[in-house]
Amino acid sequence: MKKALRFSVVFILAILILVYISGIYIFGRVFLPNTYVNDLDVSLTKTSDLHKTYNNSYKNFELEIIKRDGSEKIKSSSFDYKDELDEKSYVEQNPFYWFVSFLVPKHYNLEHNISIDKDKFNNVIENLELWKDEVIEPQDAKIVYKNNKFEIEEEIKGNKLNKEKLVEKILDYIDESKKKLNLEEEEIYYSPVLTSKDPEIIEKAKRMNELNSFTITYDFDDRKEVLQNEELLSLYMENENKDLVPNIEKAREYILSLSKKYDTFKKTRTFQTTDKGIAEIQGGIYGWSTDIEKSTEELVKALEGTKTVEIKPQYKLDAQSRKVNDIGNSYVEIDIARQHMWIYRDGNLVLETDIVTGNPNKGNGTPTGVGKIWSRERDRYLSGEGYKSHVNYWLPFNWSGCGIHDSSWRSDYGKNIYLSRGSHGCVNTPPSLMPKFYENTFHGMPVVVYDSNTQIISSENK
Repeated sequence: MKKALRFSVVFILAILILVYISGIYIFGRVFLPNTYVNDLDVSLTKTSDLHKTYNNSYKNFELEIIKRDGSEKIKSSSFDYKDELDEKSYVEQNPFYWFVSFLVPKHYNLEHNISIDKDKFNNVIENLELWKDEVIEPQDAKIVYKNNKFEIEEEIKGNKLNKEKLVEKILDYIDESKKKLNLEEEEIYYSPVLTSKDPEIIEKAKRMNELNSFTITYDFDDRKEVLQNEELLSLYMENENKDLVPNIEKAREYILSLSKKYDTFKKTRTFQTTDKGIAEIQGGIYGWSTDIEKSTEELVKALEGTKTVEIKPQYKLDAQSRKVNDIGNSYVEIDIARQHMWIYRDGNLVLETDIVTGNPNKGNGTPTGVGKIWSRERDRYLSGEGYKSHVNYWLPFNWSGCGIHDSSWRSDYGKNIYLSRGSHGCVNTPPSLMPKFYENTFHGMPVVVYDSNTQIISSENK
């Protein structure tokens, strides 16, 4: 029994020694398993053929490029890819320790030279099938207004490729003998920055829906502007804490848009004249002019308050009516062509009279436009170059010195007197009628001055 056991031990030792010696012999001539030179697997190849094995390794190499919807292959030989070891490079492995390092990966980084035919490589890259796909740009997830609320619209992944990164990865993969380049995994597709799962956009949509619960209405009497939903939310911005706060500049732009739409100061108007139809009248000092800064401050407060409110803009200049017809039903009407003046109160004709306006032949013509009575004065002197006249009533209606007043020095009015003996620009009125005329005016009353010979655009009458 002991003899048999002794024989078995000796036999096993002999076999192990034989295997060890055989390993020394074999691995003195071939590379150990798990041996890599510059990432190329040279396991079990002849050590004497290292340069030949390495230098020929890429002759038939193919790289598969995997897209989202397919794949294509390119051959390294198509652009003369070469990776050659330096002539002096070598790998030294000790075969006596082969049994110890058998399963341990061994990586050697040796001097080597990579070369390609750049023209052929560029041609291969330019002719890849993946460039023939219709390019879809990636788009971030965004918040849209739908079904009376703000919702997150999912991002569009797109298929646009980072060409520079793709070229870099192709060369890296060939150099490392990797045979499959997955464009998705290597993040070669351009990607949206913001996705629908991003907590930031989710929180923002929540805040926007909270703000979507109120409206701001601007009252223009017979018209209203309702600020709500998307338009309302466009006046907010995110601060450094990601809170939605009023954007002062956007609020100012909104007020400016209201001003352009609704202000009437210096605008062209149509006016229903007495017995002559509709006149088109430009200029004058009458009308609405928004105070942009004060109105912006008021809007910002309303945006901060987040409560449904109805407000009116703040004005630098105002008129009698906020309706489309801002002149209203109480006004003074002056027709230069007819040398006649009317005064209406609440739509009723109170008084009319012939007048004498400025002499256009001396450069003193009474300017047309819609003015307003901005002062009501009694017993004063009017003076200018070469004259000084006393009047009992003075009603200036523009900012260039023109006004309505009595003229005791005249005995005749109307006709074509103004062409030869006209005033310096004021509207001369019979003294006997001026008290009643004055009595029916008020501060801010519109004064419409036109020339029916040139400004009538429609013969429709009252």
